[in-house]
Parts: sequence; structure tokens; C-alpha cells
Amino acid sequence: LTALAGRLSVRSSVQRALDGLDAYTLQVLAAVMHGDAGPDGHDPAFGDALADLRALALVWDDGARPRTVPGVEDLLRARPPAPAAATRPPLASSARPPAELDRAGGTGVLEALRLVAALATSWTARPPAQLRSGGVGVRDLHRTARELAVPEPTVALLAETAYAAGLLNATHEYEPAYLPTPEYDEWLERPPAVRWGVLAHAWLTMTRHPAAVGRRGDRDRVVAMLGPDAERGTLPALRRRVLAVLAELAPGACPDGPEQVLAELAWRAPRRAALDGPPAAAILAEADLLGITAGGGLTGYTRTLLDGSRAVAEQVLADALPAPVSEFVVQPDLTLVVPGPPTAALAGDLALIADLESSGGASVYRISAATVRRALDAGHTAADVHALLTQGSRTPIPQALQYLIDDAARRHGTLRAGSAGAYLRSDDVALLARVTADRQVAALGLRLLAPTVAVSPAPAARVLEVLRAAGFAPAAEGPAGDVVAIAVQPPRAPSRPAPRTSRSRGAAPDGSELAALVRRIRAGDQISAPAGRFDLPAPIPGVTSATIMGRLRDAIRTEQLVMLGCAEVDGTVSRHTLLPISMGGGYVRGHAPGTERLLSFPLHRLTAVAVLDGPEDR
Repeated sequence: LTALAGRLSVRSSVQRALDGLDAYTLQVLAAVMHGDAGPDGHDPAFGDALADLRALALVWDDGARPRTVPGVEDLLRARPPAPAAATRPPLASSARPPAELDRAGGTGVLEALRLVAALATSWTARPPAQLRSGGVGVRDLHRTARELAVPEPTVALLAETAYAAGLLNATHEYEPAYLPTPEYDEWLERPPAVRWGVLAHAWLTMTRHPAAVGRRGDRDRVVAMLGPDAERGTLPALRRRVLAVLAELAPGACPDGPEQVLAELAWRAPRRAALDGPPAAAILAEADLLGITAGGGLTGYTRTLLDGSRAVAEQVLADALPAPVSEFVVQPDLTLVVPGPPTAALAGDLALIADLESSGGASVYRISAATVRRALDAGHTAADVHALLTQGSRTPIPQALQYLIDDAARRHGTLRAGSAGAYLRSDDVALLARVTADRQVAALGLRLLAPTVAVSPAPAARVLEVLRAAGFAPAAEGPAGDVVAIAVQPPRAPSRPAPRTSRSRGAAPDGSELAALVRRIRAGDQISAPAGRFDLPAPIPGVTSATIMGRLRDAIRTEQLVMLGCAEVDGTVSRHTLLPISMGGGYVRGHAPGTERLLSFPLHRLTAVAVLDGPEDR
């Protein structure tokens, strides 16, 4: 027994000595154990560590080489391996000249501005209806994507950003729909750099998640564009964190793919990597589409914007953008080439008389009979179209284009519609007879009053729309018999208040916030606890106890915040925080904390109620 006690004492002392060694000294001890250490060591640090081991009686010298004392080998082998040191993943990137990166970003800026203007034009002509729950329906999203020739996620990004910037809003003048606001008309007259500054600031501060549009939300329903389900309050802070990773790179550096940025974010916040990964990847794609980044790298003007100087950032961008041009080149194939970004006036004229075929450093537009009729429908004459092309073109107008304009103008207005209910007249008796007998326009209810005049109960705008869809070329006529343009002034939605800027703050709660947090946690634990730990009786399915009803009445009377346990259709129990305001008709109604949204829950589904706090705590 004495020998065993001595051995246990020695083993215990050796274990304590091993626990006090640092990682390097443990490596030296392992080298001694495997016979890899000479009598003097390999370097001064090695010799110092060996001297420490001798002083602790863990190593002794047999005259040839150092050896470990008995028992050390077993204890050293039994020790768990030391955890590998965490290594920060390198952010692989490629360098580009900063000026080149700014020019590439300028191309994205011009394209984003063009698409926002095209979206507003599309919604001015055909405003998308507002859903009863808010937002734009899937059909209008599909239609807008086809008209703009871009993917649907791009349309969602443009609409959400323009809405956050106050350029779009819902109107209820006739029926709920979305239209551009008067601020959009002012925005359209500003320089490109200023217009981009408005969009970039709105994107950085908005709490909307465009990438969620079209996907299934928390309630297993499709998230609508501009709808309430696309709200994410943490996105402004996440955008700042994503751009901060890019800002730490040298000017002109571009990461080798978005996965490099995601890996860096995961390194900085490992527990949030799974939650922030998909939104962060969407943020990187959105930044490229809006010209905030170019090729994944942060542009110089965006760095200035993130530093807080929006005016200077706009000036830097203005210097990087090519100068707008007011001239174009007319080619024999009836296309117009604009060698640079067009001015606002030229862009509006070209959008009326031609269709955009390609954009970029130089834009290509194509003129056709349909585009000429579109200009004539807007109130322009053939002389106006000729003058526009002659004044803006650097080259002579091809004869084929002159014939196309004159031929379209000669056929345009043969049929003229007025607003007498409306009426339709034509000097061509056979043409008017053919129109009234056409089945495609039968919905207009046209009736001949004379061989050259017909009337319809439909408005004049509807008559023009149906006739043009049937292949005819009518024109609108004024009271004096002249050709006019109907609805020249585009409709506009009312102005929106300036959006609130979301700012993130440090997590430094005071004592009252910590106490409120503890109460909420305990209330949630109370609802999740087994029935035996409740001070409420065990719930009976389909029956709400008198205790629950009493607690709800007290909470309504004293304006207390409560947490509800509600049984869902799949058998699970969900938790909801509510400020109840009324109870009746089998429902309890109230507001969610911090919002004006009214919520209601059926009383027969409530499983428990826990009081969180009183009005003095809020």
C-alpha cells in the first residue's frame, strides 16, 4: 500500500506539471520522448524549454541524450490532442486599376438608371394593380420583366429601390395601383450622378429584401413585390458589413468570386454565417446591378459614399462617367447608334420614335413603322419626326427612312376618333364599313350614323386601343377637327414621405432593457413548460379556459403586453407577442410591438397567455 500510494503521488505531481506546460514545451517533451532531441537541443528556445523540463523533473539525462522520467510517456499519450489553431481564410482577389474599375461601374450605373426610367414608363402606361394584401401580383411582375427584357429578380430590385427612394407609390384615386410620383419627374431631370446617388442611398438604407420576391415566405405564401412580407429590418446593417469587407481591400481590388466575401463574413461571425449567407450573396449581386460595385470590387465613388460624403461621391462618379451626347448616327438599316450615354431629352425622344436593341457604351435603336406610329399617336407630325432626325443625326437621313415616315404619316389618321361617346369618322366609306363589320372590334358597339361617321358607347381612348390592336391606324381628333394626343400628361401617384433611415447600434442594453428581456424569456419558458409547471389548468383542445379569458381582459384593461401560445393547423404551438386592444366575436385583436399592424387570433386556438410587462415598462 505504501508503494502504491507513492506511485499515485508521483503520477499526480507529473500530471500537474504537464497541465502547466505551454504548447511549445509540450512539443519539446514529445521530441524527447521519441528520441529526437540531442543533449544540447537545436536552438536557444529549444534549450530553454529542455531546461524547464529538467527543473520540473520530467526529463533526466543518462549521459548520452535526455530521456523522460517513468510515467510521463503514458500520461503524455493519454492527453487529448491540442486543438488546431484557427487560421483566417485569405481573401483572394485580383488587382485592377481604380480608374478602370470606376469606368466599369459607370456602365452599370447608366444601365440601372435606364432600367428605372423604363420601369416607370411601363407602369405609367399600364399601372400594376395593388393586391389586397399589398404589393404587385405575379402577372404584373412577369409582364414588366418581358417589357424590360430583364429577369424578374432585376425587376424586383429596381421596383423596391425606386419605391424606397420615393419615385414610386400606390394610388387609390380610381383603383389601387402603383404609379410614378412627381418626385420621379424631378429625379429624371437631374444629372446621372445625382440620380444614382438617390438610388444608392435608398438601397443602402432600405429594409426591403428584393431577393425574397417570388419565394415562399414564413407563412408558406409567395412574397409579393412591394408587399409587406419582404421587410427585413437587419438588411441595412448587413449591407454595411458586406461592403465593409470589400472596403478593406486595396482600391481597384476585386475578390475572386462572392464565396470569398462569404467566407470572410463567416470568419467574423461564425454563428451568423448560416443566417446571413443567402442575403449576403444577394446583396453582392444587387450591388453589381446598381453600379455600386463592378466585377465584385468596390468602386472609388462608392468608397466615398460609404465614408459619408454623398455630394463628393456624386462628383467622383460624374468624372468617371462619359459625357452625355445629344447626337446619333443614322445607318442604312434604319438603326440609330448613339455613341455614348444620351442626354435626358434625347433619351426621351428616342424612346418615342425607336426601340432600344442594345445598350452599353454605345446604344443602338431601331426605327420601324410601329415606332413611327407611336410618335404620331403621341401628337407628333411627320414634319416633327423629320426635324428630330435631321437635327440630331451626324449623317444624312437615308431615303428609305424618309419614305417610311411619310408612308406611316399618310396612313395615320385615316380613321379619327372623338369623345362624343365616342364617334368614329372617315372619308373612306368602304374602310369605315369594313371597320364596323370587323369582329375584332365588335366589343366597341360601333353604329353607323352616316356613311362616313360611326359612334360607340365606349370612351375614345378605348376605341383607339381596340382599333390599333385590330391592325388599323386611327388618330384622335379634337373639337376643331385637328389631330390631338389623348392622355399626353402621364398619370402620377401622390408623393411619399421620406423613408426612415435604419441605423444599427451597438449592443449595450441598460438595466431596464435587461430586466425586460429576462421577463420575456421567462414568459416564453412558462408557455413552453409542461402542464404541471403552469399555474394555468391543462388546456383542453377547442376550449379556452376562463383563466385565459380573464388574463386577456386584464391585459386589455391595463394595456399590458402579453405572449400568446396559439395552436396551428399542423398541431404545433406558435408564440406571438401582442398588445391586446379588444376581444369579441371569438377573436382577440391587438397590435404587434413597435408596429401599427393589427393582428387577430381565434380564442379557441389559444393554449396559454403570459403577461410580459405593463405600460410603465414600455
